[in-house]
Amino acid sequence: MRRPPADMEEARRVLRARFGHEDFLPGQATVVAALLEGRDALAVMPTGAGKSLLYQLPAAMGAAPVVVVSPLISLMRDQLRGLARSGVAAVALHSGQSEVEHGAALAAIAGRRAKLVYLAPERLVGDGTIALLRAAGVALLAVDEAHCVSHWGHEFRPDYARLGEIAARLGAPVLAVTATAGPRTRADIIASLFTRAPEVFVSSFARPNLRLSFRPRGDALGHLTRFLRRREGESGVVYVNSRRKAEAMAATLRGLGFDALAYHAGLDAATRAAHQDAFFERAGVAMIATIAFGMGVDKKDVRFVVHADPPDSIEAYYQEIGRAGRDGLPADALALFDPRELAGRFGFAPPADDPVALGETERRRAMARLCLTPACRFQTLLAAFGEESGRCGRCDNCRGGLLALPRRAGLVALGWRVAVLARFAGAGAERLDEPEEAPDPVAMAASVSLGPEQERPLSVAEERLYRRLLHLRLDIAKRRRLAPRAVASDAALRRLAVTRALDGESVIAAEEFLRMVAEA
Repeated sequence: MRRPPADMEEARRVLRARFGHEDFLPGQATVVAALLEGRDALAVMPTGAGKSLLYQLPAAMGAAPVVVVSPLISLMRDQLRGLARSGVAAVALHSGQSEVEHGAALAAIAGRRAKLVYLAPERLVGDGTIALLRAAGVALLAVDEAHCVSHWGHEFRPDYARLGEIAARLGAPVLAVTATAGPRTRADIIASLFTRAPEVFVSSFARPNLRLSFRPRGDALGHLTRFLRRREGESGVVYVNSRRKAEAMAATLRGLGFDALAYHAGLDAATRAAHQDAFFERAGVAMIATIAFGMGVDKKDVRFVVHADPPDSIEAYYQEIGRAGRDGLPADALALFDPRELAGRFGFAPPADDPVALGETERRRAMARLCLTPACRFQTLLAAFGEESGRCGRCDNCRGGLLALPRRAGLVALGWRVAVLARFAGAGAERLDEPEEAPDPVAMAASVSLGPEQERPLSVAEERLYRRLLHLRLDIAKRRRLAPRAVASDAALRRLAVTRALDGESVIAAEEFLRMVAEA
């Protein structure tokens, strides 16, 4: 796909004629120029920055076929519809096709009529597919959502890990694009995908129209209803971590007078399509959704994104809040978090020889730190992507000037409390891998393992703490009308007293642990 630099003039002509754009968006032109000269490239650009044009434009200019690896059939279909309007011949190979559609796509590839070929990584790894594409003379291999290549990326997929080997077999230049890749993920993408050093293009992740806010969950429904009341008539997305929660929350909000719809993978296709159409066509719809309502959602006037459950990574958080304010007008992002769940993220220690588990744990902890930071939210968020910035002036930690100091001081105290609670979270750490529910402190208390050191007599300080915990357990049991051992076993309380240093902070943390049981 080697072309002279003068082809950038042709690129602008095709951009106007085929795609209807007067000029490139910031960051696009330099990547396209590199591709037209046959260089490999990694482009990290935020949501809405026009990543798909980077590989569609060279194909429309005649450098074809361009093979696009895409993780979702819905994304392929969406791009095929747009390319049909632009008059660019494109086909896809995926499991949702009929035999007739599949045969027509194969014929278009073999006859070299297809300018773009979309397929999932699972389809590309087959020897027959590789042979077909090699015969067609692939001009560029474009890997969309390239963070899926990396163990450190938030959506690692094993079939993506084979794309480097397949790229070498195809013998074509490689373009990797993603909206969510910090420095470690970028390094992993380069090592996995490229046989030669690519040019790396990283656009700013700043979104000056977004206002970020975080709150301890507490009365989650109260927080949410007050937030939505202030934005009546505006459309937005409320993310939850299970299908059950999506259905229940949507029903509750409808009962309170909101236009709320559920969206998750368990709905039948007709219902999902109807709810998605309503979201795009009606003003004021709140979509209560799991991550199934994700990539490919391109509604320009989304005014808010709420995370009723915090996502597992900063990358996922950034990608999801990026669905708000694509029109450039002000938009809000609110995240509600449970300090107990954040403590669990720090209490979990993965095996040191398991890179997938290490990557997942570090991503969870980075998101927890964003929830708890008393510093500028956007400054902290951008730092996770390797970008330096000043204070944003718009997030909850920046707004209010001196009036914000007590709240920020409260976050410092909350951070210390979470750090201490993390000492007790290891006993239930396995629950962190269950997305449907938050960690259960009752189960944590019941599952504390017993060790030989519990057989020895308690010291005076340990006995004092143990007695305090017994009294607190009794008080909780009376209020909940339970037997004391249904709140926490004697062995669990003894274990807390024996294994923890008995400074004042640990006493408070042990009592806080039991109070969490009372709230569960």
